[in-house]
Amino acid sequence: MRVKRWRRRILFVSLLLGAVFFLEQRYSCMRLRDIEIIPPSTIPNSLVWRAVPREAETFWPALLFWGRRFARKVENFYPVRLTVKLTGWGRYRVVVEPLEVFLTVSWNGNMWLLSTNGRMWLAKLKANSNVKGITIPRRPILAWDAGLPLPIDPEKQGGDIYPSSLPIARIRKWYDTLEKMGWNDKIYCLRAKKIDGRPVVQLLIGSDASITGELIVKEDTEDWAPFAAALEDIFPGSGGGLPSGLVVNATFGGMKFTVTSMDVR
Repeated sequence: MRVKRWRRRILFVSLLLGAVFFLEQRYSCMRLRDIEIIPPSTIPNSLVWRAVPREAETFWPALLFWGRRFARKVENFYPVRLTVKLTGWGRYRVVVEPLEVFLTVSWNGNMWLLSTNGRMWLAKLKANSNVKGITIPRRPILAWDAGLPLPIDPEKQGGDIYPSSLPIARIRKWYDTLEKMGWNDKIYCLRAKKIDGRPVVQLLIGSDASITGELIVKEDTEDWAPFAAALEDIFPGSGGGLPSGLVVNATFGGMKFTVTSMDVR
C-alpha cells in the first residue's frame, strides 16, 4: 500500500510540474513582470535591473528567496539601501534610499564618508555621482590616526562600500558634546589618536589652511564641558575660550591641564 501511495504522489507531482512547465512555455506566467523603483531618480534604473539574478528573470519567486543577495549587489557598490517588497504576481517594488552621511573621515591619506548605519566609502568614489540625495553635514572632520585600529573591515568587503569598524556610539558622543558646548563651528577637526599609549581626542581650531590652536582631551567626554567653562574663565572673550597659538593638554585627572605655545613644540 505504501508503494502505491508513493507512486501516486510521484505521479501527481510529475503532472503538476508538467502543467506548470506547459503554462510557463505557453504563457510565461512565471517570468518576472516588473520592478517598480521608488523613488525612480535616486539611482539609474538600469543599475537595479542589472543586479537582478538571472534565475529571477524566468522564475520570479526566486527574488523572494535571494532578495538580500540582490540588494547587496547594488549596496556593495553604491551608497544606498534597498528594500525589496512583493506587490503582485511577478511584480516587485524596490525602495532605494541614499545612505545618510554622518561624518567626513580622514584616514590613510584619503577622505571617506561614514554613514549613520555604519557604512564607509571614499568621498571621491565615482559612484557618488550616480546617487541623488546624498548630503554632507556641516560637522568637523574626524581624522583617524594610523596608530589606531582599522576603521574598515576588509574581511567583510564586498565592493566599494565597506562595513565600518569605528566606535560610532563613542564618536557620536564626541560630536553631541561639542554641539551642546556650542563649539561645533569653532573646531575644524577632531583627531583620534594615542599619546603615550592612551587614547585621546585632539581638537584642532581653525581651518585646513591654518590651525590656530589645539585642545587635547580624554576620549571620555565627562570633563569636556567643565574644561570648556574653565577655559572661558581663564581666557574671556577669546572666541572659543582659547587664544591663537596655544596648545592645551587636558588629559590629566582632576581638571588639571597644561598650556604651551604651538611654536615651542
